[in-house]
Amino acid sequence: MTQTNEPAGPKTLGKVRPHQTQNEALVFEKSSPGKRAYKLPPLDVPAVDFSSLLGDTHRKTAPLLPELSEIEIIRHFTRLSTWNYAIDLECIRSAPAR
Repeated sequence: MTQTNEPAGPKTLGKVRPHQTQNEALVFEKSSPGKRAYKLPPLDVPAVDFSSLLGDTHRKTAPLLPELSEIEIIRHFTRLSTWNYAIDLECIRSAPAR
């Protein structure tokens, strides 16, 4: 009787395709002060004092969010999305008959 060291249970298919790097940096690590992913037009309505509307729930300081350009954000999340199984890139394999 031969014993194998293979784990019991279903085999995984692995990644859809190989990647140059699996060490994608966090958006907070890529952040650079002053970068913006948006450019809003000037207000065409009267400005509102948020502290009078929100009272104690109004933030005294701005939240610490990453500062990235729009294209950096798109590229980052597009790369992350390819790490998951993508039905567009590979056929679904049927389970073996029992």
